[in-house]
Amino acid sequence: MPENASRRRLTVLQTIPRLEAGGAELGALQVAARLVKEGHRAIVVSEGGRMVAELRAAGAEHIELPVASKSPLVMARNIGRLADLVRAEKVDVLHARSRAVAWSALAAARRTGIRFVTTYHSDYRATGRVKRFYNSVMARGDGVIAVSQAIADSIVAQYPWAAHNVTVIHRGVDPVRFDPEAIAPERIEALRQDWGVAPGMAVVLIAARVTARKGHAAAVRAVGRAAELGAPDFVLVSVGDDHQGKGEYRAELDALARNLGVASRVHFAGHMTDMPAAFAAADLSLNIASAEGFPRVALESQAMRVPVVSTNHAPGREAVLAPPLVGAGEATGFLVPFDDSEAVAQAIAGFFRMDPAERQAMGRRGSERVRSRFTIEKLTTSTLALYTRLVFGA
Repeated sequence: MPENASRRRLTVLQTIPRLEAGGAELGALQVAARLVKEGHRAIVVSEGGRMVAELRAAGAEHIELPVASKSPLVMARNIGRLADLVRAEKVDVLHARSRAVAWSALAAARRTGIRFVTTYHSDYRATGRVKRFYNSVMARGDGVIAVSQAIADSIVAQYPWAAHNVTVIHRGVDPVRFDPEAIAPERIEALRQDWGVAPGMAVVLIAARVTARKGHAAAVRAVGRAAELGAPDFVLVSVGDDHQGKGEYRAELDALARNLGVASRVHFAGHMTDMPAAFAAADLSLNIASAEGFPRVALESQAMRVPVVSTNHAPGREAVLAPPLVGAGEATGFLVPFDDSEAVAQAIAGFFRMDPAERQAMGRRGSERVRSRFTIEKLTTSTLALYTRLVFGA
């Protein structure tokens, strides 16, 4: 291998169903931007979405193909489409970020003789043989990225033959964008007014797509109960898209809030682009989904010095430190079972019972931990190192 081989310009093609808001989509954008910054070429293939403009602004290229489809016919056709792209664009690495397109990408990579990488953004567990085989494509990469140690452990447990290819690369936060010192008070106040939050009233934020698995129902049920437990007046603010824009679940949540008599204290703000300001406007953040690969929202919230109530699953325990796993003086938030509104209410009330100085100290601990361990710099550096190792060798 020539001495300067590692410095050769790489062309990396990432595939993802759509470029809408989400952890997988943001990860693809972050890696593409870093590739361009380092002088490499970044291509993303998807069916489009609101993040395409941001991708192109970073200097990456976007190609639209029907890669969100799970139709076997479309998936088969995508093999040829991707293989043609690999040859025409002289792609070195094909990186798949979801299962359906991963099957097409795997076949295209093998057909063209290039390296194939996958990222496990979720824990794809299955009991049936067919589903287990379908999910196994994500373990078939020359490099398999797990976004948390919990996901890595799950991959190895289900597909032990893939263990030697698995690398843990945690999701990362932009410490410049998510800097609490950079958010002007006027920006926060304007957002609170948009949300209809009265001066002096606390805000509990749930930043997640509005779907049943994200825990919104438990959050709504916890509002009144937290008040009974002594929590001060607060508004529960939900930021995030309705699931697939349908709105049925959102309507169910509205009805639940009305039936519980807390409708005036629950506000659905919809899609939010200024997430640093949203976290800065909050006192406490809820990240109470049923299952996640690694909760980026929990990281962003903590980076902004906002403590987090997280679901007590393995990825949540990696992202948020809480008793009894650590002492109160080390905690960065709280852990609760999924869909347990009583536990959520207890955590909210317990947080507001803390001395203000204790709450601030908890926020600082979370911010310091995120900034030292879970940054974009670490994520992208590790990902580019993996690409380089696969293409050029150790």
